[in-house]
Amino acid sequence: MSSAIPSLRSLEEWERLWARLGEPAPFCVLVFKRSPICPISHAAEDEFARYVAGQPEGKGLQLTFVDVINDRPVSQRIAQDTQVRHASPQALLLAQGRRILWQESHGGINADSLESAFGFLDGELAGKS
Repeated sequence: MSSAIPSLRSLEEWERLWARLGEPAPFCVLVFKRSPICPISHAAEDEFARYVAGQPEGKGLQLTFVDVINDRPVSQRIAQDTQVRHASPQALLLAQGRRILWQESHGGINADSLESAFGFLDGELAGKS
């Protein structure tokens, strides 16, 4: 996967993603929320980045980062829209129909849990590209 994972910086960007998740076309978003000042976030971000860098490019999946301090309104809106309690660091795999396929936070964000997330993704997008 590309080494440059885009940051989700505005409510408008989130609203576009959230709207796309409401459409019937196969589409998933893997959101990684982190704090720029938290050592636990840094460790989870390193684990996340290493894992996704080793994954093949996939149609129907968008990766994005959210800075929970500098882009707090976006982080809060994600929690509100998904009804998943905010945590940092936190990873959420969202699918069409606005379903939460997988979520994890803090030390639970590791290669094994990400492997599970990508397993859910494989099942979600299999034969739909």
